[in-house]
Amino acid sequence: MCRWLKKYRNSSLLAIRTRLNCRTLNVKHMPTLAKLKLKFRAELIGQYPLREIDQFFAMSVEEVLGYSRVEIHVNSDEVIQGAKRDKFDTIIRGLRSNEPIQYLLGSTEFYGLKFKVNPHVLIPRPETEELIRWIAEDCKESNNSILDLGTGSGCIAISLKKEIPHAIVHGVDKSISALNLAKKNAELNKIGVEFFAFDILNQESLGFMSFDLMVSNPPYVTLEDKKVMAKNVVDYEPHLALFVSEGDPLIFYRRIVDLAEGHLVKGGKIFFEINESFASEIRSLLTDRGFTSVEIRKDLNSRYRMAKGIKT
Repeated sequence: MCRWLKKYRNSSLLAIRTRLNCRTLNVKHMPTLAKLKLKFRAELIGQYPLREIDQFFAMSVEEVLGYSRVEIHVNSDEVIQGAKRDKFDTIIRGLRSNEPIQYLLGSTEFYGLKFKVNPHVLIPRPETEELIRWIAEDCKESNNSILDLGTGSGCIAISLKKEIPHAIVHGVDKSISALNLAKKNAELNKIGVEFFAFDILNQESLGFMSFDLMVSNPPYVTLEDKKVMAKNVVDYEPHLALFVSEGDPLIFYRRIVDLAEGHLVKGGKIFFEINESFASEIRSLLTDRGFTSVEIRKDLNSRYRMAKGIKT
């Protein structure tokens, strides 16, 4: 073989080896799903418990990639790049700023359904699922019309319609942004609920409408409670849907009972989610206004968080 040909062949082999080595090096540094999990831990450890960080990661992967926890393990070597990688980086930055993971993902699961959420509505909580179970057990056969006052994301109204399909369910809220989201959630879950605007404190009547059941999870957190609440709740969730004045913490409950006098049928039931600090006051309010079979129920954490009364 002539000298120049041998030299050319050797240089070509060197170039191929170099490219292969570069590819190998790049693969080692590729942002795989497994390495992304390590990044979540490295960026968030110390701010959140490790178990919660791993839960954030799993929720993020399910939302961005559609993988279950088992599929995360199976696809741990998958390379995550481009817009998907950017989305994960955005989630990490948001979590570092204490933004709720549900707002960062734009959705959450509640009562076996998926709900879109944003800063215009409260994030649905497990305690509210307990209220829905109580209503479903107590009222599944008897209620034909239901009103959810202060519906927010629509989670109560939509979940009750799922549990009591024959019922006509309405949800009202002062916030138009919340109502628009609630309508999207009803469409998302293919459940028929009617939503309309209504200001509980400033509108006197619901016209000629009447209901067999009224339910509400109204604002009940006092400004004193605010001092001990988690930063991600205080900084990001809507204060309009959370807080009430120390001077009148039952203002929404009294107004809803007023509405019940004109729009709840005789024998109809009213249900509330409540602040445990005012459980006795809620009992007295319902009893003094003529409701019978008044019951204050504990949640799974043994806190008095739910109330029920029957209109006489």
